[in-house]
Amino acid sequence: MISDIHLCEVEPGTGPWMRHRQRAFLPDGEIASMLGAVLEAVRGQRMTLVLNGDVFDFDAPRVIDGRSVCHDLPRDAEHGVPAIAAILDDHPIVVEALGRVLDEGHEIVVVSGNHDVLLTLPEVRAHLAARLCDAALAVQRGEPSTSGRASIAARIHFRAWIHVTPDRILIEHGHLYDPYCSYRYPMAPYDDDGREIVATMGSMGTRLLVSRLGYFNPHDDSSVMLSKLGYLLHWARYYLLSRRWLAMIWALGTARILGRLWRQRRPFCRARYRGNVLACARETGERVAAVARHARLFEPPAESRFVRVVRELWVDHVLVVLVGAAIGAAILASVRLPLGLAGALVPLLVFGLYDRVVPKPPLAETWLRVGRVMRNVAKIHGARAVVFGHTHNPEGAWEADDVFIGNSGSWSAATSGPDGAPCFGEHPFVWLTSDEQGELSGGLYAWKRGVIEPRVVREPRIEAPPHSEAVPRSETSAGDDARAV
Repeated sequence: MISDIHLCEVEPGTGPWMRHRQRAFLPDGEIASMLGAVLEAVRGQRMTLVLNGDVFDFDAPRVIDGRSVCHDLPRDAEHGVPAIAAILDDHPIVVEALGRVLDEGHEIVVVSGNHDVLLTLPEVRAHLAARLCDAALAVQRGEPSTSGRASIAARIHFRAWIHVTPDRILIEHGHLYDPYCSYRYPMAPYDDDGREIVATMGSMGTRLLVSRLGYFNPHDDSSVMLSKLGYLLHWARYYLLSRRWLAMIWALGTARILGRLWRQRRPFCRARYRGNVLACARETGERVAAVARHARLFEPPAESRFVRVVRELWVDHVLVVLVGAAIGAAILASVRLPLGLAGALVPLLVFGLYDRVVPKPPLAETWLRVGRVMRNVAKIHGARAVVFGHTHNPEGAWEADDVFIGNSGSWSAATSGPDGAPCFGEHPFVWLTSDEQGELSGGLYAWKRGVIEPRVVREPRIEAPPHSEAVPRSETSAGDDARAV
């Protein structure tokens, strides 16, 4: 399982602006090499590669007329199909590598995440499947037959929420436990007319705020999550003398986010909830009761608790500073100098006091919440392994009850600062294998310097012909969409 690559259109520039999207910094070659090594390791066996969400990024800027353009285009098929086509065009190495996986008889399961939720749209799925079939046929010799294309297409599967293998490995992206990225009805995350996908705070925040701050890498927490002093120094270095006015970006983006989230608030709909549960049960073959219990673990979307949105966007902090500025101005106007100059310090004092008394919850709390859910999911479904993505933090643990809990981490491009060189350290993935007796082995691995290295791995307990699952896979017919992995 591999997740959170965030493939998007390639930034045509070469400077520090949006450097993480420039071709020299992409992980495409590393991904292809890793998949090639895995294919060699499972030669003669059957394998399933699970793309566990946010492999594609529909929230990233589009490239129009040779330059990156930030947007908040409708999240519908009309805009989704051209976007996925452009992304695939810009990443031929990855497309070819996925084609080789299919050409060698293996399967691919595509699980939707929060940044590629447009993969729930049938038209977007159809385009991606067609391109993967083309890639698989391109590596074959001779004229491809119609039956050959149909055979390849039957080994491409899509999941809107969860994927469960016959040997009880449950895989999902994990964004449904993050209030800023959650959907109440992930099997059909559409608006009232069913044409456009609902915009989450996370999606709009990426499009209207973070993507417009191009010296940040939005997929690298160390780049985005700075201290207050760190943000001040970042602003002074990159924006103080530029024409990019951060206050205007924040004000306009925040106003649009708050306005849209307020307008799209809807009460919980029991009929849609039941339809969501039944659709997932049909797609995965899981018991309806288990899926219903699973759905109750979701975090409500942030707009259902609007104060949370206001705080996350720092609107409350700005209001506090404005109140402090008003008090300070009154002091300056009414108290003689030099004592009146103390009024200039009031905004800072009020801000510091408010931030200490009412601190904003750190992002790490959200990641911990996502991680805790995995154990509950394992109990609900009787799963022998549960694997998430979303947090970008690779994890792996074999629990006392022989259940594997893991996170496939991130392969998104990273740089050593906006002006730095590419960072090709180690990239995580989860590889689980089941033998003929149903025993699971494997766990968390890393691709580092051209070699697969174990990180948290359990070796097979018995000697038996291994059978790979989830970048390894199960004994099912190639055409069984509900049970294949």
